[in-house]
Amino acid sequence: MWRLPRLSVITRRCVRWVERFDIPFQLVSHEGLTREEHDKQMGDAIEALAPDYVVLAKYMRVLTPEFVSRFPNQIINIHHSFLPAFIGARPYHQAYERGVKIIGATAHYVNDNLDEGPIIMQDVIHVDHTYTAEDMMRAGRDVEKNVLSRALYQVLAQRVFVYGNRTIIL
Repeated sequence: MWRLPRLSVITRRCVRWVERFDIPFQLVSHEGLTREEHDKQMGDAIEALAPDYVVLAKYMRVLTPEFVSRFPNQIINIHHSFLPAFIGARPYHQAYERGVKIIGATAHYVNDNLDEGPIIMQDVIHVDHTYTAEDMMRAGRDVEKNVLSRALYQVLAQRVFVYGNRTIIL
């Protein structure tokens, strides 16, 4: 039995979209705040919504362990590399520098270790020596979108189970 998710956005990146589709929206600005203060305010705002999941799409900040502990196995991140390769920032540039022949995306639950949470879904595409880092970024965007949507489908269908630092998908 599917339960339709409630959707709310806490960001400033997509104001145009949330207004267009009448999605509840609020901004928790990080300006003038420490990382801990910002994560506390954001966590309070999210807890007030009582979500089943928190999805990080293009959220390019490291969350504090205190924030992560408030939402165990509820925070889903899309990382623009085929983890465990190229953890952290600028993975396409890292991939370009290494001369890789595949690039990918990984949807995973967030834990206290950067980009090391249980993996939900991954996919890759082939690249070659003609690709620049920017070409890889452009090519990778579609992979990221597909991986995140497939991961969310499995999670919302309650087919993903966390076992240690792994997932089982039924």
